[in-house]
Amino acid sequence: MQQAETERRCAVGKDKAQRSALERRAKAQELKRVFPNMYVSPTYWDSLNPAERSTHIARTLHLKHPNWIFAGITAASIHGFDHPWMMHDGTIAIVAPGKGADASTALVRRIFIPSCTPAYVDGIPVTDGARTVVDCGLMHEFRLALPVIDSALASGVAASDILAICGNSRKDCTTVFRLLHHANPASENGGESLARGTIIEGGYATPEIQQTIIDPQTGMAYRVDFMWRLADGRIIVGEFDGTRKYVDPDMSGRKTIQGVVHDERAREDALRRAKVATVVRFTFDDVLRRRPLWNKLQTAGIPKTRSLWF
Repeated sequence: MQQAETERRCAVGKDKAQRSALERRAKAQELKRVFPNMYVSPTYWDSLNPAERSTHIARTLHLKHPNWIFAGITAASIHGFDHPWMMHDGTIAIVAPGKGADASTALVRRIFIPSCTPAYVDGIPVTDGARTVVDCGLMHEFRLALPVIDSALASGVAASDILAICGNSRKDCTTVFRLLHHANPASENGGESLARGTIIEGGYATPEIQQTIIDPQTGMAYRVDFMWRLADGRIIVGEFDGTRKYVDPDMSGRKTIQGVVHDERAREDALRRAKVATVVRFTFDDVLRRRPLWNKLQTAGIPKTRSLWF
């Protein structure tokens, strides 16, 4: 079923005449060329996020190269591990069993793994979960790779398997050990993991995540994204605001913008009654740009920490 869907969605030119016909349709904007000799409906392609696009390309490449094992962020997408979409740079990562003739190209990145037994996800051969985490940890910066390991651990990948791969590797796996030290499978989504990674990268105290606070007046429970308990007894809450909740009816329970804002104010009042000293709100843009988030944490009084692992 999956293979048939791929063949339907992504047209692959198998001979010169067919490729020429597909190119003509691409020039006429009836099709979109998304990879060498690979075409798709522009409307369908535009409906996909970068992780879904990467998976579609990998599935189509598998039809042509059945022995390829997909790796790195490509494998993370196929496994369904959370990650920032900015990690996709238009390349597809595969396993290279040896160094030499099969060097990386502009679109296919080869990761040297001398011995690799593939896992299969929906029929696509990929590096197993632990190996995928290690490769992402070695190839990408800390805050981008933290969502991958959080999600992988939450899906059942064992930390011991990650450590075993590092133990058998000749590469310096310090970055992977750092990720393991800070990983938390309780993270609700990749955006929150990215935010936590950015907080840690800035040298600020690591927050508790997904904590429940009870309003003493109403008895209602509120779950907060981030929470710090400071040495002076103050409790500071961090709320990671996604703008979608203000514009997406499904995210807001089909409430009006005014209704959403009212609920947020009522929530803050409840948190203050529960002795929360400060609520720090930050956006995805604040996280991406780093400095705006760090400035808000500094203003709120979140302490800096010295850590062996950052």
